[in-house]
Amino acid sequence: MKNKELRGILALVVVTALSFGVIAGSRVLSTDLAGDSAEEESAVIEEYDVSGADGIESAAQTENGYEVTARTKGYGGDIVLKVAYDTDGQTIQSVEVLEQNETESLGAKIAEPEFLDQFAGVSAPVYLPGMSTSASDEASEAPDTSADLEVLKDAALSDGTYEAKAAAPDSNGFTEELTLTVEDGKITSVNWDAVGEDGSKKSILSENGEYVMTEDGPTWKEQSEALAQALIENQSLDFLTTDESGKTDAVAGVSISVSSFIDLAQQCLKEAAGITEEPVALIDGTYEAKASAPDSNGFTEQVNMTVKDGAVTEVTWDAVGEDGSKKSILSENGEYVMTEDGPTWKEQSEALAQALIENQSLDFLTTDESGKTDAVAGVSISVSSFIDLAQQCLNQAAGIETTKEATEAPADEEGGSAQEGTQIDAVSGATISSTATVTAVNATYDFLQTVK
Repeated sequence: MKNKELRGILALVVVTALSFGVIAGSRVLSTDLAGDSAEEESAVIEEYDVSGADGIESAAQTENGYEVTARTKGYGGDIVLKVAYDTDGQTIQSVEVLEQNETESLGAKIAEPEFLDQFAGVSAPVYLPGMSTSASDEASEAPDTSADLEVLKDAALSDGTYEAKAAAPDSNGFTEELTLTVEDGKITSVNWDAVGEDGSKKSILSENGEYVMTEDGPTWKEQSEALAQALIENQSLDFLTTDESGKTDAVAGVSISVSSFIDLAQQCLKEAAGITEEPVALIDGTYEAKASAPDSNGFTEQVNMTVKDGAVTEVTWDAVGEDGSKKSILSENGEYVMTEDGPTWKEQSEALAQALIENQSLDFLTTDESGKTDAVAGVSISVSSFIDLAQQCLNQAAGIETTKEATEAPADEEGGSAQEGTQIDAVSGATISSTATVTAVNATYDFLQTVK
């Protein structure tokens, strides 16, 4: 009996000792792992001054490269992200979203690995399909205002209030608008603002600290008001010269791009002067535009358009699978079903095509962040691709040859892409959120080029 009790006590001692050993070993292992993680964090060698850098919140050189944090405006609010670069200042190590308020299960996917992992190991700048990374390309999009200014020179202005609005939201989801009042033949009031899809105004957001460009310096509202006042004082746009990026040094304290302000103000002034623009003439013919790559379901979308006697007479939007099958036929046969009730994909594509023929332009087709529209009854599918491809066809018919270059990276002599940087796929249905993220990443890269 005593031997059994003794063996029991010894067994208990052994088990207790082993337990303490396991606990101690776990603590040592945890300490080692924590130490390894700490060692993986790059030590900061130098912190850079980011004052005056639009959207850049912090930047530093580390022992492993560089880290830059940027803030940009997304669809639901600010997006803050940190980008880590290799020592070359161009190869991206990682992108981490620190803050975002995008739509759940849509724009919020920009914070998920499926989207962010695309950035690891690629060369900056980055771009979405159809998005240019070249500063010279962006500059070429800035309107040439010299001819318009000449037309407006010494033009008599009729009293009234005039309004101009951008044709589409910018990459941050804001639609810019300008109101101009003329009294006794003189410009007496100018208001330039930008309205978000939720009705919020950039002027109010900037005043409340919800739209911040830099911690110091004039707010967006203060800069827009300074521009408006300068126009009233000068009574013309002749004074407002810009550089390639659309910025000006003609108005003290204004650091934002003023290209849109100039364009919208010109529209108002032309209306006040009674100057009407002739509609763009379309050349008869058949035009085709095709997506540069298949979508996530393997379909490549395309639009065919016919112009006769200067008017759009026929439009077809379809998507072709890798096996040659057409989405229109598949939906008609019940092989491509979106919902059990409601119009088929083919019926919706035909409704869009008919609406374009009736309107003879795409101005009527407004969209939300997911690319959907309420401008055409019965259409519930995303129409972003239709708009893009139809616009390409309209541009071809108008004799504008830059359309394809604006939507595809030009090929070099060996057939590769001549556009600098790396293409990133957007989150499906979240164009604004994806564009904001890519724009912020490029902002961190551009900043690095000024300091390294």
